[in-house]
Amino acid sequence: MPAQMRLLDFGDGTVPIQLDYPDTTIFSNCDSYGDRVPGSHWNEITLHHRGKLEYSPNRQQIIMDALYQAVNGADFYPVFYQRGNKADTLLARNCKAAIDNLFNQRLTISLGAGGSLPISVQLGVAQYKMNQISPTFLIARVVTELMKRLIQRDGVDGLLDLGSFGDHPEFRNIVVSLGNPCILMTVCQVIHNNDTERFRVNGFILANNQIRNVRPLTLFANVDYALLDLRGNKIKSADRLCRALEQFRARELLLEHNPITRTENFPASIRPLKNNFTLVDGKPFDMLQKSFSPLDGEIDLESDGSRIDANTKWKVPEFANSPDWHAFMIPDPNQEFSKEALFDFFFIMLHPSLSEFYPCYYKYINTDHVFLVRNCFDQIEHLVNSCNLEMSIPPDGRIFRYYLRMNVSTFKQHHVDPEKCIQKAVSLCYVPQNRLLNLERFQCNKSLQDVVVSLSSSKILAHVLSVASRQFMTTCSEIRLCRNKILSVEKVGVLTQMGSLRAVDLSHNWVHELELIRFLGNLPLKSLVLHGNPLCRNYSLPSEYIRAVRQVFPQLTTLDGVDLQTNPGQSVQKNFLCDIGAYELVGQVFIKNYLREFESDELRGDLTKYYSDNSIFTLTCNYGVVQNHQTRQILPRIAKYNKHGRNLYNKDFSRASNSVYIGTNEILDILFQLPKVTHDYHSLQTDVMHYDGKSAAIYVTGLLRDEPPTTRNSHGNRPDIGGVLLGFSRKFIVKFDEEGLGLGKKARRLKITNEILHITNPSKIMIRNAFSVHYPDPSERSVEEDSLDVKDHKLLLFQEVTGLISTWCTSIVEEAEWNIERALKIFIQKNADNEIPSLAFA
Repeated sequence: MPAQMRLLDFGDGTVPIQLDYPDTTIFSNCDSYGDRVPGSHWNEITLHHRGKLEYSPNRQQIIMDALYQAVNGADFYPVFYQRGNKADTLLARNCKAAIDNLFNQRLTISLGAGGSLPISVQLGVAQYKMNQISPTFLIARVVTELMKRLIQRDGVDGLLDLGSFGDHPEFRNIVVSLGNPCILMTVCQVIHNNDTERFRVNGFILANNQIRNVRPLTLFANVDYALLDLRGNKIKSADRLCRALEQFRARELLLEHNPITRTENFPASIRPLKNNFTLVDGKPFDMLQKSFSPLDGEIDLESDGSRIDANTKWKVPEFANSPDWHAFMIPDPNQEFSKEALFDFFFIMLHPSLSEFYPCYYKYINTDHVFLVRNCFDQIEHLVNSCNLEMSIPPDGRIFRYYLRMNVSTFKQHHVDPEKCIQKAVSLCYVPQNRLLNLERFQCNKSLQDVVVSLSSSKILAHVLSVASRQFMTTCSEIRLCRNKILSVEKVGVLTQMGSLRAVDLSHNWVHELELIRFLGNLPLKSLVLHGNPLCRNYSLPSEYIRAVRQVFPQLTTLDGVDLQTNPGQSVQKNFLCDIGAYELVGQVFIKNYLREFESDELRGDLTKYYSDNSIFTLTCNYGVVQNHQTRQILPRIAKYNKHGRNLYNKDFSRASNSVYIGTNEILDILFQLPKVTHDYHSLQTDVMHYDGKSAAIYVTGLLRDEPPTTRNSHGNRPDIGGVLLGFSRKFIVKFDEEGLGLGKKARRLKITNEILHITNPSKIMIRNAFSVHYPDPSERSVEEDSLDVKDHKLLLFQEVTGLISTWCTSIVEEAEWNIERALKIFIQKNADNEIPSLAFA
């Protein structure tokens, strides 16, 4: 079907473009345009997304970024970008090299993570005439104007502000992104050739421009600038960055929020630029490491100190009174264990009644986990003589042997002092307005980045609480100790000195028996939270659980957020909120809506709306398969999760460590590869651990059923087993990036910044109660459920949103079977297709 002839008048004084499509040939899925010549006339490129990116908030940016990668730096200046339901279109001219590159890829562009987008090209759709719209002219004009209006920031004058350059209003009819290499080069050439204003420029702000390669900045070599701001771009390659900036000099370089800063070898990877910049992201180049460590050069682990291993254990008594640092060297050539997992296992080996043990300056060096300790000789003696310098790893009991280097360094004034770190960390955790001491995930406190303070050690826990009691003896009324891997609470008599203490939160720890926290029964507690501890699984009924807890804590009025006085037999609540404002997140607004869309093959693609280019997704699976007659059928099902997981015991650690998926496209690609599932909504337990109105941390656990791919294979063989019941947890870190949306201007759009999906074995109670309660899908409700009053309200709402007269409102809503969301989509489509006359609007 030939394209419709039309005249494009941009209303900016340029000569209109007459689209007459003299050559009706449309190229797609091919590698040559034959004897035709692109020439200098206008060509039309159609990008066939087929609605797959409908819910992406930045669809055009995703598509254009892929297109810039495909043309590979060739001149390409898009004009008149038009969005469509199934395809987007744009015009471009004088771009033969770019078109050749597209044909070399058979007119298919990559969206990353295995996704691709077919495109089609129609050459010479309009003749070029003098004084028609010129992207290069508009870019040059905007840059020249900005050079005349240099700005000041943080006391630095003469800064050329090219931040978010493509959003300039002059570019409303063209597509401009400095992520397009030819446009960045054009901008740099305009600056370089402007001899009048160029020498006034004292720095460049190039933030938030999708830039991957800054090679055009070589035009500004050997000039001393004050600032180069590259924040919020897509710079990944340190080698390419260093080559491009080899002769560029500035006092400060800003690189925050680029992929390069999240790589393992950053900032060492940009060390070749040390002589080019004094500061990087506000820090002196020499201080770029996140923190000082004597392991970064002060200590030579090959020669410093005295080695203690299985053959030299007899030398240990020599160091009984040493105040120096001692190094633990734990070989792990495949780096099977993370820092957190390593210390989980290591602290099991320590003796609970001996000295407190504070590993400092942990680092993985070559093939060894290395950390330093001091002032804990009795523990060292125990590990050497009683444990034989061996660490047993459950569940299979593998043995890891390690060795020590004693007296590797004297303690110096600038070295970390665990006691001072703990005091500072505790003080930072107190919220005076709420009289709350929030020690949740205590190890994550910024004051403890160089020291491991494991509250799984009852002695260390007692010491931390002792520090707290001294600081907040009369003021603190609540202590949160959740998510600290606490095994028991013993010998913490100091808490009795906190006269105002009435509430303790121990949720999501490792307490297996009430007896292990019996000491807290000596305190006048009114509220206690134990949800998420193994001890909760010891009781089959809520009433049995409550009765057992009250025997130890008879004075309690609230348990796990439930008022025991008004609801003494009520089941423990399943939604735990740190702030009542987060209630919407655990209902239909997010959690349940997300899970229902994840369940559906048709709707899983709609999850795009929850992610952004900076979103991160990881998957782990520790499902243990029991050997029985169904093992052969279950293993392939679990393998789908293991394939993309980054599991602790994965022998291919390099693959596991790289299984971090970043950006909408990579994440959606992985989600589509996961099996179809059905969630047991009655089993869900949600915990909003953080909420401040701008962001939230949400943790949901429960049961799901991995649905069989088919009921019978194509050969008529024995059918696959039914759905496999799996335990799961999902942790979402979300932020609200837009507010004031919707009819009442009170709606917000949220984005997932970090998500962790974990698959495991379900508990026996989960299996026994699986899918015992049916929750009907809201989409399954029949039209008859709506009363006349409800229909009237829907019509009034639809009329207020659209501005249509009542007859048109009724027609569209009835067409949508009284589904308002569907009706709005129909209205938008009809309006875009000019099917609604002006008389239809009130």
